[in-house]
Amino acid sequence: MTTEKVNLNLFIVDRLDAAYRWIERLSEGVTDEQFFHQPTDDSNSIAWLVWHLSRWRDRVSASVTGETQVWISEGWAQRFGMPEERTGLGDTQEQAAAFRVPRDQVLGYAAAAHRAIVERVLKITPERFDQEVESVYGDPRPVWRILAGVIGDSTEHVGQINYLRGMTAGLGWR
Repeated sequence: MTTEKVNLNLFIVDRLDAAYRWIERLSEGVTDEQFFHQPTDDSNSIAWLVWHLSRWRDRVSASVTGETQVWISEGWAQRFGMPEERTGLGDTQEQAAAFRVPRDQVLGYAAAAHRAIVERVLKITPERFDQEVESVYGDPRPVWRILAGVIGDSTEHVGQINYLRGMTAGLGWR
């Protein structure tokens, strides 16, 4: 066991990268039909989950660093034909079912959002991690806790994505 101090920035990036690698794999072995498949009317598709997770990572990391979301600054909202404030949180069943943005566009935004969150996390100072900021829910939380939540959300949504992939395309990790 090492006694060296763990770099929190690198730890967070490692966990974000681990989740993103599963998203990258969606360009292989998954058809568009599988990408947009909803097992029931009130469940989400892989496409919607990838978009929502990417929106959340982009929005939350921008909020803790004071930067503009790439969803806005790089014109993704316009390309998707969606309002700048939409993240998927609170989407209706109808909105989730209607989500039919081309896979290359969804994965392109996922890549841009991942790049942005990694760059943002790497710039956070040790002092900043302990500072409380207003979370996207409106309550004050330390930056490290907000980013821990993003790691949890990433893990949860990637699990959902892989479950759906397994249902429609078979094992996705081989």
